[in-house]
Amino acid sequence: MQNRHLIHQISNRIQRPLWGMALALPLLGGLMWSHAALSAQPGLQLSPSQQLSMGMAFTGLKPADSATSYGYPALLSLPAPHIQLLATPVDGLVTRILKVHGAVKAGEAIVELQSAELLKLQKAYLATLSELAVAEAEVSRARKLIQAGSVSQKQLQSSESQVTRLKQQAQQQSQDLLLMGMAEEAVNRLKSSNQLQSPTIAIRAPADGELFELSLSAGTRLQAGEAVAKFAELDKLVAGVNVPIEVARTLHVGQKAQLLHEGIDGEIAYVSHQADPLTQQVEVHCLFPNPQWQLTVGALVEVSFVKDMATGRHFTVPLSAVTKVDGQNTLFMRSPRDASRISPLAVETLEQPGQTAVVSFKDDAPEDIAHWSVLTLGTAAMLSVMAAQTESGE
Repeated sequence: MQNRHLIHQISNRIQRPLWGMALALPLLGGLMWSHAALSAQPGLQLSPSQQLSMGMAFTGLKPADSATSYGYPALLSLPAPHIQLLATPVDGLVTRILKVHGAVKAGEAIVELQSAELLKLQKAYLATLSELAVAEAEVSRARKLIQAGSVSQKQLQSSESQVTRLKQQAQQQSQDLLLMGMAEEAVNRLKSSNQLQSPTIAIRAPADGELFELSLSAGTRLQAGEAVAKFAELDKLVAGVNVPIEVARTLHVGQKAQLLHEGIDGEIAYVSHQADPLTQQVEVHCLFPNPQWQLTVGALVEVSFVKDMATGRHFTVPLSAVTKVDGQNTLFMRSPRDASRISPLAVETLEQPGQTAVVSFKDDAPEDIAHWSVLTLGTAAMLSVMAAQTESGE
């Protein structure tokens, strides 16, 4: 009864600032302790039955290997390197528009056109193949005649050199046909049949992605290198986010980032070294995978940053367990060796969304602190008892 009366009498002196507010309001008018003073506190003696009657509850410390920041609003966009122009490789006449916009698969035909230049290159390729056949026959004949002395070694070497040159020329022309958009099957047919193939070529999607800004119609004449449409790969998207300067100083390229609501992990790709003079914020770009295209360009999302912690030195505790005592974040800890003794220990905290906080103890904390229990319910009662003890001079 006396404990309850004491708690009621002192409870008006307890102040619990909201998490995340930069207000160092003292919790108790009579508890003006420094970190050294907190560390010197021997702890309070409360029997397990007294703890239970005062509504106290304890839980074990959970090791933390990372800490997640609060979410910051961000805008999804396409990475600049993933946007490219689709252009015609040769002069030609557009005959068909197969795709105007939307999702496309790698190799899907978008525009078809006929090119006289393609026919010229086919003819040149066939002429080279013909010369090559003659040169190879000449080398074969020279190798037979060299034994009889009818052909000199120099003549044979000259014929072999001609074959090598023509092979290289034919290979180059074959590559040119492929680069112009001629299908590999068509090039093979051209070589095997020795007959000209269709002068129609297709401009195809280079990868899975999105097609946009195509403004052509059938009958349009195009020059080599002329843009046809824009294409973008959607397998990765960038989240642009602005953070305060003090937050930007803690970030680095390659650091893990998360989309809070989508549950997708990515990484920081860019941290600006310039701040907006009006908002005092720094621009940060985070790169996120998008293999199933579940993310939408232009969508607003929330991005959080993940900081790796040293194993064994950081712990996750319920947010309600962290109490401000004269501006210091404090946990009330119970030793596994004495269930009746509760000690206030100063901690450093890292912001963590949700109902948990990541904390690290000061260097003078007990070595076996990982095995201690933290007070999660009844902190107000604990502070009241401490205040009463301080006033009574105990």
